[in-house]
Amino acid sequence: MKNIHTVYCDWDKSKMKILEKFGIKVECGFNKLVLEENETFFQVKAFLETWKANDYVISKFSEEEENNATRLILLSPWANGYPMPDSNFGYKKTTYNDAEHCKTCGMGLVQKEPFRLKKEPNWSGNKKMFSLNWVYDEFFLQNSFYNEVFNDKGIKSEIVLLFKKETVIKSTIQLTIPITEVDLDLEGYSYEICKECNRKKYNLVNEGFFPAFKENVKGLHLFKCKEWFGTGANARRYIFISKELRQELLKSKVTASYIPQQDK
Repeated sequence: MKNIHTVYCDWDKSKMKILEKFGIKVECGFNKLVLEENETFFQVKAFLETWKANDYVISKFSEEEENNATRLILLSPWANGYPMPDSNFGYKKTTYNDAEHCKTCGMGLVQKEPFRLKKEPNWSGNKKMFSLNWVYDEFFLQNSFYNEVFNDKGIKSEIVLLFKKETVIKSTIQLTIPITEVDLDLEGYSYEICKECNRKKYNLVNEGFFPAFKENVKGLHLFKCKEWFGTGANARRYIFISKELRQELLKSKVTASYIPQQDK
């Protein structure tokens, strides 16, 4: 595993001279600097903190670490369009029951109807699976791919509609992803309590292995955690995939990203 730091700052000539002493070059003005977490990074870390630079960390995992993980977080391989209607986030009323939805933190939406897409997906090349912009915890699949890989693993599906026409898009389905009731072990992880609805939302997990569950989750190849994650008015539940199902995606050349989960 390697930690990659994307650092944003207003780089002036004095800052640039200091960084050059460590072999780091950056363009003058406000822009980003990408640094791998190594000896050089720790040498300049104190300067970055003094300059109040914004540091965003993402962990990159080795192929071996991903292959050895019993379970992983599945991140979308392709963000394809927006849920419809997209004007003023109208899809939230159309697709979801928003009785428990909080506009301040984004938590509480419960799907009640099929998603609507503006047009039928273009399933060219190796494109078999996507998510939608604004919706990070649902996946949409090419129908034939679902039948080949997911159907025999007990993972259900539902229809997807063409916006305005309200006709079924025959080439595309949405996965029905169950939510586990088993708690994640999130002791020590940062969270906020929404001032509006008083519910807890954890910060996104971008650094290190994903935390384990307190108990084993049995018999599911694909599922969501019950906890909410996100920032601002965005909220999502992470999607977990089994080692076996991930291997099927790799065989099918689905280029998704993964975060290995810690072993309990």
